Amino acid sequence: MQYEPWMDKATPDDMPNADLKFVAETVGMRQALLFVFLLSGYNVYIPKNALRLVRDKHIINKYDGTKYTINILAKECDLTTRQIYRIIEEHLHKSKDKDSKKD
Repeated sequence: MQYEPWMDKATPDDMPNADLKFVAETVGMRQALLFVFLLSGYNVYIPKNALRLVRDKHIINKYDGTKYTINILAKECDLTTRQIYRIIEEHLHKSKDKDSKKD
């Protein structure tokens, strides 16, 4: 299927199922049509924590060892300071395990 000008008149109510209707209402008809064009026939599941790895990398890269940075990162990422510490601790633990396996 390819784009046709008559498709501009489609509304969320024209979507064939509740999932596509929700996409159209949430992010817009254009994006819903992109799903139709590019993902027809696929089942797509979007996990609640889909960006967790990217968020954790951001935290690890920005952390400079100060409490101030912990507070900034908590605010930026909408987490508690304890959650930030946990992410950093997990990273340090994984790094330590990798280093011990190299020896």
